Amino acid sequence: MGLLRLGAWLKKGGWETVHVNALDPHDRDSVETLGPVKRKANGTGKIFRQTRKWPEERIPLGSRRYARYGITEDSLSRKIASTRPDLILITSGMTYWYEGVRESVEHCRRIHPGVPIAVGGIYATLMEEHCRRVCQPDYVLTGEGEQAVRTSLGALFPLPEAPLTCEADWDDPVWKDSAVIRLNRGCPMKCEYCASRLLEPRFLPGDPDAAFQQVKYLYEKWGTGSFAFYDDALLVHSDRLIKPFLEKILNWGGQVSFFLPNAVHARFIDGELLELMARTGFREIRMGYESSSDDFHARHDGKIDRDVFEHTIERIKKSTFPLENCAAYVLAGLPGQRWEDVDKSVRIGSSYGIRCRIAQYSPVPGSALWKDSLAFSSLPLEEEPVYHNSTFFSMEWEKFTREDLERIKRLSRELSPC
Repeated sequence: MGLLRLGAWLKKGGWETVHVNALDPHDRDSVETLGPVKRKANGTGKIFRQTRKWPEERIPLGSRRYARYGITEDSLSRKIASTRPDLILITSGMTYWYEGVRESVEHCRRIHPGVPIAVGGIYATLMEEHCRRVCQPDYVLTGEGEQAVRTSLGALFPLPEAPLTCEADWDDPVWKDSAVIRLNRGCPMKCEYCASRLLEPRFLPGDPDAAFQQVKYLYEKWGTGSFAFYDDALLVHSDRLIKPFLEKILNWGGQVSFFLPNAVHARFIDGELLELMARTGFREIRMGYESSSDDFHARHDGKIDRDVFEHTIERIKKSTFPLENCAAYVLAGLPGQRWEDVDKSVRIGSSYGIRCRIAQYSPVPGSALWKDSLAFSSLPLEEEPVYHNSTFFSMEWEKFTREDLERIKRLSRELSPC
């Protein structure tokens, strides 16, 4: 979404933009080579996957398998070669996906030698020096897109004078199956395990009408019916943000569905909001529970306590929103955390009649827990971001082993009400 926001901004400034979607699950060339991938009616599903040999001397994978995700290399090369760019912008996701960024930079430099390449996004912001050294783009753009582009590229290219807005390039067919929507930017909380404030230092409330117009436009243009909120703090100031948005959706009458892959703050859920969510097509409510321990929240996030969570569950039970469509994330694997604490949280959370999902901790460079993670882990987290992937369980120790983690995951499934 960030990349297509920059694309829309540049278009308004007179640029011609071409979007190369290296994750396109419908790419014809990749289908011919690898076969079709399974997709769901709501626009989610698998993407292309190719097993790759990983250098064991660099990172011992053990029983883990390593794979490359996205369209084939040949297809990616052809798409890049079909363009004649003056500037190449590449976005990045999680730190442990950096190999895809490196491959993309290599393809672009080989096909378009001499064209400036700039990498931005999450990985670039959190691990600027690693990105610069390993992926070797010409520019590493950190933080907010417009300012980063102006600072690094303003002397080289004529950039739009108008400020960057939240509006993305909604005419791109990438939105056809399903769409990302973000009402607000940033988060007012300061959770020690989270990167939100590193990526968005301030909480910036959004425009409910602009968000509604996005949904309406995509629905009418592409027939898009599934929308996933990517907010870090969707329910903050709900009376003037999310509630007016949902009231517009309700009065409009379009047949859409909303999903919450990011957990919402349980303390901001009230009866009026629950009724609006039930009537406007929310398929689920995922909440940030993290732990049943008040001491945990006092130490790490300060966003909730057990009494507040219990009151929220009671509100849900009294509403028309199905309790079976609600889930709570339980955070597991923080530095020094014991398995008994997570086990207890799963048992207490499940006793409320909701599903508990284990959210395994991934160390985030620059976060408040990063130094503790470096000191606690036996893995070289600074040198090799692949170890940030939760599959490595980088905070494993004698009081919380991989066997403990797998047992708790089974417990969460066994105690699930549905």
